[in-house]
Parts: sequence; structure tokens; C-alpha cells
Amino acid sequence: MTIDDLWAELGYFAPGVARLNPPAAERDLALAESELGITFTRSLRTVLATFNGGFMVSEPVLGVPPVQSALDMVFATRQARTYWGALGWLPSFVEVGNDGAGNPYVLLLDRTDPHGESPVGIFDAGGMEVTEIVASTYLHYVWFLIQDVKWRHLPDGKPQPRAEVVWTSKKVVVQPDAFSPWRYNEAWMLAHDPGLARWR
Repeated sequence: MTIDDLWAELGYFAPGVARLNPPAAERDLALAESELGITFTRSLRTVLATFNGGFMVSEPVLGVPPVQSALDMVFATRQARTYWGALGWLPSFVEVGNDGAGNPYVLLLDRTDPHGESPVGIFDAGGMEVTEIVASTYLHYVWFLIQDVKWRHLPDGKPQPRAEVVWTSKKVVVQPDAFSPWRYNEAWMLAHDPGLARWR
């Protein structure tokens, strides 16, 4: 997986639908690391040095200051440390996104593969623990995020019609395209991110 793979996938969208910020300066990356007391992985640095956060349709991609407050990875991580530090959030966790239900996507710097990369997981804000690993590296996380946004939207950014999950008193009817393959199709995820098998 390379940064070129991200650009290729972003080509699905019409101009202006993916609104990405200019690259982060090296001094801003270093300052963010210093403020958090951590060292970013190579893949996180690669993405931030290409675009410093932004929005894919309405899905935020976090960056480092100076950046819009809603996209501030440093602020989000420090806030999580304040609220959840005594409850299960480790100092080595870096918030990189949110699943839309209040559960942060977290770069898990307490875990590394032989290449020095760390996986991205979901921190369950109810159980105060990491419950699922969703990508083997930050670069794969962003690639999966783009796939998820593409699954939910047409190239112009309008919602993509999808089958609904039908709940009755006796059964739940789930059509094959009712869920995005990211996080719901293990074989698809492993095919696109073989390194994920190490963490699943």
C-alpha cells in the first residue's frame, strides 16, 4: 500500500467532493509528536506530509495543528487522555478518527509489527477497551476509510442507495449490500490488507 493507492481511490470522486488540506510542515509534525510525547509511524507521517487531514464528503480525516478544530488529532488525543486516561486509554494511543457512534479509531503505538508500523483499532467508549483492529497501518486505515465513503456515496458526494436492514419480531433480514465490506467482510479486508491477519 502506497500513497499513490490513496490518490487512485480518491479519483472516484468528482472535483471538490474530497476536500483535503495542504501537507503538514515537518516542524508541525515534530511539534505534534512533542506535545503528545510519542513518535508517529512512517505511514502516518507519509499521509500527513501529503495532506494534513480534510474531509471525504463529510467524513473527517484528522491532521495536526494548525488545522480546523474538528480535525485536530492532537486536541482529540489529549481530550481522550483527560477523560479516559484512568479508564483504559493508554498514553501510546493516538486518536485518528471516529466511527460515528462515539467510538474513536485509535493508532495503537503500544503494538508494532516488524516494520515498525502500528495497527489502527476501535476504542469502545462503553467498555473502555480496544475491541477490534480495523487496519494493520495508518495508510491502510485511510484506504479502508476511502472505500467505506465510496461505498456510501456516489462520485458527486450524494448518498448511494443501499438495501436496508429489516428488523421484525421474528427475524432480521440483511441484504448482501446492507453493510460496507470494511469491518463486515473479513475475507475482503484481509485480501486488501494481508498484514491485518497478525492482529485479528
